[in-house]
Amino acid sequence: MPNAGPATIVALVERKHPLGRTAVMKLCYFLQTLHNVPLGYRFTLYSYGPFDANVLSDISSAEALGGIESKTVFYPGGYGYEISLTGNSGFVKSLASDFVERYGADLDWVIQQFGNFGSADLELLSTIVYVDRETAEAESSQSCYTLTKKVHEIKPHFEIPYVQSKVKYLDQQDFLSGINAAPVAY
Repeated sequence: MPNAGPATIVALVERKHPLGRTAVMKLCYFLQTLHNVPLGYRFTLYSYGPFDANVLSDISSAEALGGIESKTVFYPGGYGYEISLTGNSGFVKSLASDFVERYGADLDWVIQQFGNFGSADLELLSTIVYVDRETAEAESSQSCYTLTKKVHEIKPHFEIPYVQSKVKYLDQQDFLSGINAAPVAY
């Protein structure tokens, strides 16, 4: 099967646009981690949460193939990118049409669940899931409070009550797998 990354990225942008690079990165992370979509990325924890340079490479490939375009956008605190569709989006999707069709419901799901969050929230939410999964992979569990503390240590620019609210949200959605079953006050 050819690399489905560029086609998946075009399909995501088709469902919600424009999207920023951070959003694309985190949506791919959620697709792979929470819905087991086999994108083949190897995410590691980075400054803005889970990261894989291959996602950026796939964004560049989708852009080079003419399926999307990126525009630099300046904000008071810096800059970002807006990714939107172009006329060749159908062509890029056709390169992995079976994959995009097979996982279409998952693409819809990730946009529905996370498409309205801004980049800062996506950074935090994906970091929470990442830390949670590391705990679960170590065949361990933790309380929501412990997860909140760990994430706050990694992301101190987010206030503890805010991290706690996002942990609670993810826990209520059953997106966390390393949380112990004992009821914990938030």
